[in-house]
Amino acid sequence: MTAATGGRNTTSEQYGPPAKNRSDGHILLIDPDPTSRILIRRALEETSPSAPVTSVATSASIPVGGLGAPLTLVVSSEVNHHDVAPLVDLLTRQDTHVVMILRMQTRERFEDLLGFPLDAVVHSEDLRGPAVAEALAHRADETVAVSRHAVRQLLHLAGNSAASEISAPSLTAREVETLSGMAAGMSNRQIARDMGISEHGVKRHVAHIFAKLNCRNRTTAVAVALRTGLVPYRPTQSR
Repeated sequence: MTAATGGRNTTSEQYGPPAKNRSDGHILLIDPDPTSRILIRRALEETSPSAPVTSVATSASIPVGGLGAPLTLVVSSEVNHHDVAPLVDLLTRQDTHVVMILRMQTRERFEDLLGFPLDAVVHSEDLRGPAVAEALAHRADETVAVSRHAVRQLLHLAGNSAASEISAPSLTAREVETLSGMAAGMSNRQIARDMGISEHGVKRHVAHIFAKLNCRNRTTAVAVALRTGLVPYRPTQSR
């Protein structure tokens, strides 16, 4: 499976021979959760027994010096994005291989993840098996290795992200009333009569609705309103 992510291609569930084993380098693991940190470290040591592993809770705990090159930086998705700022130098080094251990459950975490220059993404449920070995392998073809459960979670979060873009915005009660009239096929004059306001007032509500729904016409606005549940569907009225 291949897809475009952050300017790189991604591959998943295709565990062929690695282009180069990075066991001669140093592995730096950052995970704020102590239990998870132990489990991930154990998986890393079992997969690459000759590579020294340094595990810390935050970037502030990274030892000064002593990190060999090439470096494999393994970061949990639970790491606060503010804690990543001190890692800029490591992330931009040519010899740094960046692996994300995916444990996030929210769209906000998903959006934070998009800013990482990732070489591999492994879900925490895939720590046993070939996924870790694939993640630690250096890939010369500029692809990102993504484990099976990580693919599922990323697709789920991406779907939630896309859905949030068309989620119901905040409309006033009068704007919802105006939108309901539009959905029923009523003209501005008919809506004004029903609402007991001027036609100019309806036009003002319509303009606000277009802006909030990011629409240019009534048809698109009604389609968005029906899709997001702002107004219920009802047959067009003749007046």
